[in-house]
Amino acid sequence: MTRMIERWFPCAEVTANAKSGWGSGRSEKTLFTWFAARPLAQAKAAVICSLLPWPDEAAEQERLCGLVRRAMEGRDAAHGELVEELARHYPDGASLLDSFSGRAMIPLEAARLGVKAWGIDYSPVATLAGTLLADYPLRDWSGEPRLPFDGYEQWATEHFTEPRLLRDVGFVLKLVGDRYEAAMDEFYPVVNGKRPWGYLWAVTVPCVNCGQRLPLVGNLQLRRPDLKKDDPGQSYRIVADAAAGTFRAEVHDGLPGEPATLVKAKGSGRGKAAVCVFCAHAHHFDVHTRLMADGLAQDALLVVADRDEKTRTRYRSPTAAEREAADAAEKALKSEADFAPGLPAVPHERAVGSTGPRRYARYGYRTFGDCCGTRQTLGFVRLARIVNAVAAELRGGGSCPREKAECLRRRRCPNHCARRRGVS
Repeated sequence: MTRMIERWFPCAEVTANAKSGWGSGRSEKTLFTWFAARPLAQAKAAVICSLLPWPDEAAEQERLCGLVRRAMEGRDAAHGELVEELARHYPDGASLLDSFSGRAMIPLEAARLGVKAWGIDYSPVATLAGTLLADYPLRDWSGEPRLPFDGYEQWATEHFTEPRLLRDVGFVLKLVGDRYEAAMDEFYPVVNGKRPWGYLWAVTVPCVNCGQRLPLVGNLQLRRPDLKKDDPGQSYRIVADAAAGTFRAEVHDGLPGEPATLVKAKGSGRGKAAVCVFCAHAHHFDVHTRLMADGLAQDALLVVADRDEKTRTRYRSPTAAEREAADAAEKALKSEADFAPGLPAVPHERAVGSTGPRRYARYGYRTFGDCCGTRQTLGFVRLARIVNAVAAELRGGGSCPREKAECLRRRRCPNHCARRRGVS
């Protein structure tokens, strides 16, 4: 049998719907980011055209092409017509195999039409994504035990109209978020009644001439001017205190009034030279990158960003409390215990990949644990502990009806639990 996809495909409709709206697949991307994400419209069209036959009669061809075009008008457009059409061609039920399924977008679209679908992928991350996007959401979770957490009953009452899986996932995500906020609260102090939107840090290296630390900054502009909104923009300057051996960022309105510390200097060769804010000594590109590669780089907090109703973002210098919080995070990270023997809180695997180890070493990052700021790393460590704790509480609270040992042995507890209750 010749399939429709071998003779015709709704390219124009896929293109039109892939840019925005239901066919873009942006909702699915927010649920699980994937490096090779495809538009949802493409997946839907591929499923329909792979299953429908290509008839010999011109009139029948035109009818089926019209049906596919109508189906591309929305996420569930022409759903009833498509289900009836597939039932006519597959009286025993249609089935579909995607041998390179990625996040399982094609199996997901097939399942929406009542088609039994299988997805295969070599990547374990892809199979996890496919399970979360195209398997679990289509199961019946109404028979699951109640979650063993304080506040769940009230949450379930307030969200009783939502599907059970959506309700429980929402509660667990909020629970993890609340615990994370409590665990990291002291390291992100509230200023003027709200938490900052972001922080600007700079890498510093010791000056080979005076020994003081200089920040490596390539641009001093923080927010561009907007004449229509009477917004002069914001920039900052680096102010050095030679007597104390310290520097700070001073935020001001308007454009930068002086050059950054990373500048293109005559005779500096490739890259930019780093100019010391204390003695004005210029470090050629090879010099300051060598200092970083030797592990002499440190991070310094420069600027804090707050949300602003008029300009959306307004920048300021960090307070003493914010600097102390950043220092406290560094001390706290050093005291974090290992997750398990041989599994430290901060990853120590060598930072190698498709770009090779030299690119990471140039900036002093020898391991994957070096690739984030201290406070970011601490946040990831504590988030991982919180997720582990919530999972343990779910197992201990009876949310899984199978014996714990058997679940750990089989390593596929959710599937077995569902099958035990007759969920396909």
